Amino acid sequence: MADESWTFEPGDLTTRSEVKDLYGGSIFGGIEPSRSTANVMVYSDPSQGEQHGYNYDGWDRSEREVFHYTGEGQVGDQDPGAAGNGAILRHDSEGRALRLFEVASRKRSGGKLQRYVGEFYIDPDDPWRFEDAPDRNGEIRKVVVFRLLAVEPAVSREVSSAPIVAEGSRGRESAAPKLSISENLDRRKIVMEWLSARSHDGSEPLSLESLQDFEMGGVSVRLVGGPGEVWSPPGFGGPLSIRNTQGAVRELSQRDGLLRWIPSASSRGGPALRQAMKARLPLILFQDVGGGLFLPIFPVYVAAEQDGVFLFALDELYGLVPTEPESPAEEVLRRYARAEVKRRLHQPVFRAMVLRAYRNRCSVCALAHVELLDAAHIVGDSEDQGIAAVRNGLALCKLHHAAFDSHIMGITPSLHVEVAYRILDEVDGPTLKHSLQGRHGQRLMILPDLRTEYPDPELLEQHYELFQRTGGSA
Repeated sequence: MADESWTFEPGDLTTRSEVKDLYGGSIFGGIEPSRSTANVMVYSDPSQGEQHGYNYDGWDRSEREVFHYTGEGQVGDQDPGAAGNGAILRHDSEGRALRLFEVASRKRSGGKLQRYVGEFYIDPDDPWRFEDAPDRNGEIRKVVVFRLLAVEPAVSREVSSAPIVAEGSRGRESAAPKLSISENLDRRKIVMEWLSARSHDGSEPLSLESLQDFEMGGVSVRLVGGPGEVWSPPGFGGPLSIRNTQGAVRELSQRDGLLRWIPSASSRGGPALRQAMKARLPLILFQDVGGGLFLPIFPVYVAAEQDGVFLFALDELYGLVPTEPESPAEEVLRRYARAEVKRRLHQPVFRAMVLRAYRNRCSVCALAHVELLDAAHIVGDSEDQGIAAVRNGLALCKLHHAAFDSHIMGITPSLHVEVAYRILDEVDGPTLKHSLQGRHGQRLMILPDLRTEYPDPELLEQHYELFQRTGGSA
């Protein structure tokens, strides 16, 4: 749980006295739970700690988000639940943020400088383990080694790799210059323009491999984190993207023109999202549409937080959408916001999921030009059963989509094409003959590889009954 009064940012230099004055704790121990604020300060100084057996501190070589931290206790076996060790173990249940500092200078008057590395949390699945190490008397004993997970791994690792600062450095200063608001927005604009070109204005999904091609200033920049992760790459002054799991319709639901997103227990993205909300940073939502493909939706803004649930808007006007409408103008804004959700989220995600399932081919004629393909709803999205899911969709070319929606063509629950009898008798050139009349009675040419993504027979039956009532096949 983040302390809203916390002002240090990763990379800031300070002293233990200043941290104590601002947030409590003391200037002596390695683990300092505060009595005055909701923070536990953790200090790491491997050069000093090794004499007491604190020689496990540091980043894990294979798990990039893991920082190992040796517990307190200089003589005898350490107790994982005692004093400061217990404060680390209980920090989450007690609503305390875990803050890591590393020594950033050698000896100096007034105490060594400390570099704020960032916020961490105890690994819920593997919080600690015993390791052998000498105590201050040289006797081998058991020490507690905590597994701390970084909220912003890339940022914290980069900060942690900074060199020891010069002897003359004093007070609080930043290890790297802060981005101005305009610089921050300019960098995000460059990313979004690149994504727009790659995804045809956000209409085509991208693979994770293709997202690795982005560079800024000759440096490769990772644009997306792990599943459910809020990603804050170095150099962007805060979170840039969110990777949402497959099932956008379930996890991101329309609510007065806003999107409702519940962070997973492992994402720990709350502090970053609150930062984005405060600074009104435009974000990118990478929506998983299956098959290793992700549809980029941008810009997205954090509109509000309610009981751990974050609300997102797809337009900068989100601040003008009130909780309860009080005037006709406000209701117009609300309808506008709902329309934006449908246009920029539900429709593109539905299209991407359906076309991916049908391998970018028309299910009726196998046409493979994606720019000529649509994702057709079997039951319209305005109906109760008209969910934006693959089983309520068909990949159809423009012609067959129009024929399907106008009930010139129907598809039976057994996946066969039927053409309205009034059309079968017409004579009107090769397009009608081969593209419609010639399809009568054939089975769908393209179906998903997964049976679970086949068209829902009940939904097909509902559409087919309407086709028959409006003059379907004899």
